[in-house]
Amino acid sequence: MRLLRAHPRLFSLVAAAGWIRLRPLAAVLCAAGALAVAQPGTPVSTQNRGLHRALMREVSSSSTFSGVNRNDARAALKVWFDVVGQQKGFVLDSKVDIVDSVAEIRERLESHSVELVMMGVTDYLQLESSRLVVPLLTDSRSAQGGALYSYLLLVNPSSGATAIANLRGKNILVSARGGRNAGLAWLDVLLGKEQLGRAASFFASIKEPDKAQACILPLFFGTVDACVVDEINLNVAKEMNPQLGQLRVLARSRPMIESVIATPVEPHPFQKELINALLSLQEDPRGRQLLLIFRTNRMARIQPGDLEPARELWTAYERLPGSPPFRPAGFAPVAESKPADRGKERN
Repeated sequence: MRLLRAHPRLFSLVAAAGWIRLRPLAAVLCAAGALAVAQPGTPVSTQNRGLHRALMREVSSSSTFSGVNRNDARAALKVWFDVVGQQKGFVLDSKVDIVDSVAEIRERLESHSVELVMMGVTDYLQLESSRLVVPLLTDSRSAQGGALYSYLLLVNPSSGATAIANLRGKNILVSARGGRNAGLAWLDVLLGKEQLGRAASFFASIKEPDKAQACILPLFFGTVDACVVDEINLNVAKEMNPQLGQLRVLARSRPMIESVIATPVEPHPFQKELINALLSLQEDPRGRQLLLIFRTNRMARIQPGDLEPARELWTAYERLPGSPPFRPAGFAPVAESKPADRGKERN
């Protein structure tokens, strides 16, 4: 918190804008990006004498933000750049753009006007066939293990439900990390495999609370019949209230990631330093402060096969009968086999 108090503008943004709701990946990566893309130039002769100027251009998909005012987000990210850059001996000429479409990200990559891209996995899957971008990192809530996690379909043991078919006509809550509800897409695919139709017709009602706890607690107290939540949030909830461990897991998705940080396919100066800075945030007291504030433990390399579960999910979802409810008007996939862009953002 000393880092926040030392920079009142950042502190006010965190408090006033509820910036804690910003996806951990976005804020932490932007802070760390300042460490690495810095390119030494002419020393600055003003109040920052002795420091070198550096250029940092970063593009974030709006799918990496949820419930945050974009102007506040840009301003806060700018502060992170300035703080961390000065600590490493640079005055950063940084620019942060938040865009709504994969087409805009692709344009920036094609024009070589970006050093760092943050996006949801569905955005990456649409860009994958373009070969313009290399997926490198994602955020991890685990101090030691990998970054993948599963979605869970939960029921209260008192309901007596032992199979998905028992939930027909019931009320369900669905939560997901990020702006695109992978939990609901997984539920649709799960029902499809059981030949039970789409979630919208199978359940009596489907609601999508903003927070995982708003799914878990109503299920525990019996006010809804089922919920879908990611296992990380469930485990956190169980740590605070062990009684939640009584909830029964009816189905579990393949472990997957949902956020990707990538660089252009053409190497740029200090790319190795960029990656090392992101991976070592937890080793520095200030880095740990950033990770703590944004509720993640560390950055992790995307391993071979890590993207396959998400690719499989969204491919299966796109093949379901009927129009995918998350596909924005006018969307056209980069390639026929690529999953759909699941919806307009909530900003």
